[in-house]
Amino acid sequence: MFKHTQMMIVIILSLGLMVCSSETAEVAGDQFGQSLTMTKITPVTEVFSQAQDLNGQMVRVSGTVSDLCKHKGCWMQVSDGQNVLTVRFKDEAFILPATAIGRNVDMEGLFFAEKISNPLGSHQACAEGGEHTGEGACENERAEKTVAKVADVRYTMVSTGLVLS
Repeated sequence: MFKHTQMMIVIILSLGLMVCSSETAEVAGDQFGQSLTMTKITPVTEVFSQAQDLNGQMVRVSGTVSDLCKHKGCWMQVSDGQNVLTVRFKDEAFILPATAIGRNVDMEGLFFAEKISNPLGSHQACAEGGEHTGEGACENERAEKTVAKVADVRYTMVSTGLVLS
């Protein structure tokens, strides 16, 4: 009887530990900010294709860091080659090292897809010959021709935590 009771306790504890460990998909790597808790992981390419449904929602996104604030690591970008997700860090609670570029990232945060009212304000448009005199101010004929190349939606995320692997 005693062995039967011990066996039941071990089984119940084992099941409890398995349930707890399956609630979060653990990712090995360098942790920044809060621990990741969401189980559904959305690849960055799917975030762009589902942007309207995910707008204003907490999401867990995976991708590769394509750019990073070179001054102090206070923002990063994750791209699928066509679209760019700019990620800031909630309450500026953490910064990333310069070695983050090219590394895989798994992050959680609030996602936004915002319509850009003036795509000429893009630094990308200005980089192709336009003069950038401030936010939304590209006053060059060549820059105006690049409007078709500039996305009219800005994708941003405020991350509460992430793991670089």
